[in-house]
Amino acid sequence: MLKIRIFFTGLILILACQIIVSGQTRIDSLRYLIERQSAIDSSYSRTCLEICKVAANTEDDFLIPEYAIRGLNTGALSEETDIKFHLYEYLGNYYFEAGELTNAAEQYNQMLLIGEMKNDTIIISNSYRDLGGIFLKLGDNDKALEYYRKGLAFAGTDTLLKGRFYNDIANAFLMMGIMDSVFPNYQKSVEYHKSHQDFPYLAKVYSNIAQFYSNKNKEEETRKYIELAFGAAEQSNDPYQISSAYMSLALMVFSRHPDIAHEYFLQSLKLARECKSYDLIRTLLDKLALLEENRGNYKKSGEYLRELKTLEDSIELSQQKARLRQNEFEYQAELSRAKEAEDLRTEDLDKLTRIHRERTLLYSLAAGVIVLLVLLIFAYRTHMLRKKISQTRERFFSMIAHDIRSPFSGILGLSEILKEGAQHHPDPSHLKQADSLNKSLTHVYDLLDNLLQWSLSETGKIAFNPHFQLVTPIVDEVISIHQASAKQKGVTIKNDVQFGLSARFDSNMFQTILRNLVSNAIKFSPVNSSISITAKTQGKEALLSVRDQGVGMDAQQIEKIFKSDERVSTRGTNNEKGTGIGLILCKNFVTQHGGKIKVESKVGDGTTISFTLPD
Repeated sequence: MLKIRIFFTGLILILACQIIVSGQTRIDSLRYLIERQSAIDSSYSRTCLEICKVAANTEDDFLIPEYAIRGLNTGALSEETDIKFHLYEYLGNYYFEAGELTNAAEQYNQMLLIGEMKNDTIIISNSYRDLGGIFLKLGDNDKALEYYRKGLAFAGTDTLLKGRFYNDIANAFLMMGIMDSVFPNYQKSVEYHKSHQDFPYLAKVYSNIAQFYSNKNKEEETRKYIELAFGAAEQSNDPYQISSAYMSLALMVFSRHPDIAHEYFLQSLKLARECKSYDLIRTLLDKLALLEENRGNYKKSGEYLRELKTLEDSIELSQQKARLRQNEFEYQAELSRAKEAEDLRTEDLDKLTRIHRERTLLYSLAAGVIVLLVLLIFAYRTHMLRKKISQTRERFFSMIAHDIRSPFSGILGLSEILKEGAQHHPDPSHLKQADSLNKSLTHVYDLLDNLLQWSLSETGKIAFNPHFQLVTPIVDEVISIHQASAKQKGVTIKNDVQFGLSARFDSNMFQTILRNLVSNAIKFSPVNSSISITAKTQGKEALLSVRDQGVGMDAQQIEKIFKSDERVSTRGTNNEKGTGIGLILCKNFVTQHGGKIKVESKVGDGTTISFTLPD
């Protein structure tokens, strides 16, 4: 009987080694294939899933996160829910084995969501089983048992899945110490797995039962189920299960019979090495080192520990090699795609060259004639359009100058008379209303005047007659114009112009510049503040500045105030309205004089606007 068992085990190990070698070839082929795939679709996701299948429980399992996430991110899995489910499952199992339980739970919850959306009870059942495993790992046995029972309720007629759940439920009861419920659930699991001849999982359940009886110190029952576990493992043709059975037996006699445990560990280690089950090898080397230490054989214990360290280093080296192979696959695939693209591009260029050679002369002649006609038509239409726009604009400016501004000045004069008369009226509201009317009419009149002058400036219709003259008289005249509005707000205007300073300027334009700057300064000045107008010689120019103690501006406002395509009109400190084009007009007039205008301001610290004129 022993010889037959040894022969059967050897045959299983040879087959397993062939599978491992062919598995490595398979995973390399799949990785090379996916790097060459140009279309990111469901077939791409299916290849990613196949890589996860081959890499699972091997030294290449570190590839699972990369390819599972690749497959899930294709965006082509709206109908392929089965592929999506299995990708989440492989990714969740990887995180579970790595101890990253939070990440694993996220993947299992995604699986559960797919099952609920598809109304697939089997997917829902498997998702609950995986989530229950996380809670069992965390030691929350009550929650684990709750999820296992939920999953069992969804298993329906799938008796194989039910068998898995009964084993899990028994484990949960065992962890909770409810021993009366442990064996009946294990027994149900055995019945279901026997009916399906699922020998690998049956061996696992028998091992669990053996461990259960070992904890209760029932050696006869323990030995019975260990033998059953061996038998199921041999029938499964799974060397991993046989090795696991030997290890379970060794652990059960570890403390009572260390010599027997040593032999079982060696048998298990031999099988684990032959089938390259690195997880089992690591566990067995660690247990053998502990066993030899307990027996006082420290030299042998050290040898096992050194072998364990070497094994872990070799696994890391293997993974590094696999990563290098992955980089090589990606590089070769990229080279191949680049060559194919270059060949296609060269072929297309050759075709296009032949076509162009045949049609160049005809197309060139036709294009020349068409372009000439288009240019002629466009030039004629542009000329007529400009002419029409110019005529319309001139009529509009004429209307502003004569039909609107002239009669409006009379209305403004009447409003001032009304304002003066209201000062003697017993009802204060009359004065307030008259003052508001006068301010509104003044604002509209300023807007019309600025608009007219700006428009004439833009079209070159405004007269420009500069000559050398004194600056002070113009400044005094502007101050007198704004004295009333400044006094009403409690603002003092100071004339600090250098005595005898003269410059070359057009009187009307210069007055318009100062009028707008002083008006703005009053508008943004607080009550009981001052405005200073200064002028002095700076090199070959006269530098004039208007400074207030007002609210100031930030950099964004300064950037916009001189742009004609961005109208900026801000309310003053007493809610005064602005025209929005006064400063643009100032800049145009200063530029026409050959000078420059600049703004220095800080929020809450006033504003200084300076401009230069030829001295």
